[in-house]
Amino acid sequence: MDKIKVTVHFTGVVDVKKIASGESVSLPAGADVSALLSELEIAERHKKYVVVHVGGRKQGLSHKLKDNDEVKLFLPIGGG
Repeated sequence: MDKIKVTVHFTGVVDVKKIASGESVSLPAGADVSALLSELEIAERHKKYVVVHVGGRKQGLSHKLKDNDEVKLFLPIGGG
C-alpha cells in the first residue's frame, strides 16, 4: 500500500499528544483530512471544531491530502 507524508503544524490550543508541531505523519495514499485527525487521536466529536489549512487554504474534512502537504490546525477562539 502506498503512503504519503504530511507535515502538521498546530498551536498549543489544539490538543495533539501524538506528535510535536512541525513533525510529519505517514498516512495511506488517498487519505483525507478526517483520517489525519483520527491518526492524531482527535476525537470524532471534536473534529468539527478544528479549522484546517492545507497549503495555506482552508479545507474541509473530506479534502484529499497529497504527499508533502503542509497542514495547519487551529481552534477558533472567541471572547469579549
